Amino acid sequence: GKSRAHVMLAPWLLSLGAKDGCCWCDPDTPKDAEAVTGSDGDDYTLVFSDEFNDPSRSFANGEDPKWTALHVADTANEGKTVYLPEQATVALDAEEPGVSALRIATVYERTTGPDPSGTRQITMPFRSAMLQSWNKFCFTGGVVEFRARMPHGSGYWPALWLFGNLGRAVYQDSNTGLWPWSYSECDPDLKLPPTDPPQRISACQDHDLREDGLLPFQGRGATELDVLEGAVTNAGSGSYAVGSVQLSPGVPAYFRPPLFGFPTAEGPGAWYRKLTFGKRGKPNNGWYGPPYGSQCLTGCPDALSGGITEIDDFHSRYWTYRMEWRTGSDGGVAWYYDDEFVWSMEAASFGEYKICNSSAPGAPCLRTPKRQVPAEPMSLVMNTAIGTWNGGPTALDGKHWPASLWVDYVRVWQKEEHTGCDPPDYPTAAYIEKHADLYGEPAKPLGSETCPPVYPASAHEHAKAILHAADGIRSEFHLKDSRVAADMQAAEANAQKAQAEYRAAWKEEVKAAEAAAAEAEAEAKKLQDTAKTKARDARHAIDGPRLIDGDEAQREQRGQREQRGQREQGRGGAIQLTAQVAEEEATLHAAPGVYTGAAFAALLAAAAAAALAYRRWSRGVRAPAGPYETATTSDQYVAYE
Repeated sequence: GKSRAHVMLAPWLLSLGAKDGCCWCDPDTPKDAEAVTGSDGDDYTLVFSDEFNDPSRSFANGEDPKWTALHVADTANEGKTVYLPEQATVALDAEEPGVSALRIATVYERTTGPDPSGTRQITMPFRSAMLQSWNKFCFTGGVVEFRARMPHGSGYWPALWLFGNLGRAVYQDSNTGLWPWSYSECDPDLKLPPTDPPQRISACQDHDLREDGLLPFQGRGATELDVLEGAVTNAGSGSYAVGSVQLSPGVPAYFRPPLFGFPTAEGPGAWYRKLTFGKRGKPNNGWYGPPYGSQCLTGCPDALSGGITEIDDFHSRYWTYRMEWRTGSDGGVAWYYDDEFVWSMEAASFGEYKICNSSAPGAPCLRTPKRQVPAEPMSLVMNTAIGTWNGGPTALDGKHWPASLWVDYVRVWQKEEHTGCDPPDYPTAAYIEKHADLYGEPAKPLGSETCPPVYPASAHEHAKAILHAADGIRSEFHLKDSRVAADMQAAEANAQKAQAEYRAAWKEEVKAAEAAAAEAEAEAKKLQDTAKTKARDARHAIDGPRLIDGDEAQREQRGQREQRGQREQGRGGAIQLTAQVAEEEATLHAAPGVYTGAAFAALLAAAAAAALAYRRWSRGVRAPAGPYETATTSDQYVAYE
């Protein structure tokens, strides 16, 4: 927020110092930001804000009422960073006079941290920060806006997003079978890709609220809405940003456009209905979700995203990134960047999608039943990652360290206040407590300990309606149609069986990755020992004859022997690099819910790169610098940690 002189309050009191009765609101939020008008013409009132004006704040768990800065290695999306609380600070932005903002600093520094399961330590080449309001501040529906300046350079993945409180971002065990399901039907026609984990909490399951912490026969999910995912180039020009909905279950493959192709007007590749784009907005044709049949143990969703491209100043000035989220049968999601409409999708977009071989009765069909606009309580997330986005680690040019994501403010407005992480119609608290081992270190303090939750009458009425419907379903089981109960029991048994199969496959891949790493490490040690021996022999051969400097022939002979020794060392170093990358990849992906097939591809790529580096060195060709290597002032190619 704009820096201003004010009485400094302890961080705990910043959110408790209510602003006109708003417990979650920052008292530094300007008066003119206390209400906004939505695209529907209705007024929305401020229910949450953070202006990031206090430089003394610490975001480590237990030290801030609104945010938790994680201490964890990011194993999602082939992540290469360890998130640390100290990488998130509040500071004055030197390039924007008068602006105090949250700074998320990403640096190239080899760092070790716990994996999301907490069972092992993982070493990553980079460190950054992720702030979450998980289990602290959650809201359902409304308008959310970030004002931010993105980091400069390819390879970085700045993101400002919302995540359903029933899961927890980065902690894959909490998300498998929940991310990003927005579906509450018990429909036998639902067919998933063969590698897609089934919905963990489905509308086919009868739950007891007191025992399970869930309502009966209600499908649940860890939904995801991305306000911003940015991709700035090394030059700064020609950059792009997108907003998106991640959605499971996905539509049949017939409807998905080919990668890098745009949706067709109708027929194959038509994608989703009722998607509207602004003057500069366009579909993100670089990603529609994992291709059909991909191994994705956490989930295989559709990725619906749109954005703006060819922007030159995402990194050099602050933009506002706003998303409108309306729940219900007349709801939808819309994105506005600097108040310019980018794109939107309506409730009708979430409807049924069906394709049949013919119009004849009984013809085989592929069908995805109706989903719904996300209605889960959502938390806020801010981070910069390095992974499968914007070129990933190979796109880093080494000229933009540290990389800084600056967030001037975060604000949320609602037409009717609906804040809290445990609403009566979408409860989360008891379920999270019952499965605490899936969620990492508990967030402190809980949101309910900071501000009282506010749930509208409609949420209570919806919960009553779900319970009433459950009574009818149970009566039907017992009195009318036992086949329904049998189908539901079979569906639940199949879900449990599929989960067990996925876990078994994951364990086998981990074993294979670890074995490959061990074998590569042993080979590297063997070759390095050989290289050292040959280099030592070469030095002895050079020193033994006591060469006379004036003897050109002897000087040339010494140079040839040195070069042979150095080549052997170079080859040993290249293999050692391959072993190191293999070990990192095996450890990095040895986390539940992460597919390690990409690790093997990365291992092969690393081996090829190491071999190419050696061949280039032996021919006197300098190789370009990369995230694991650096080019020296000589023609050598040097690998380093």
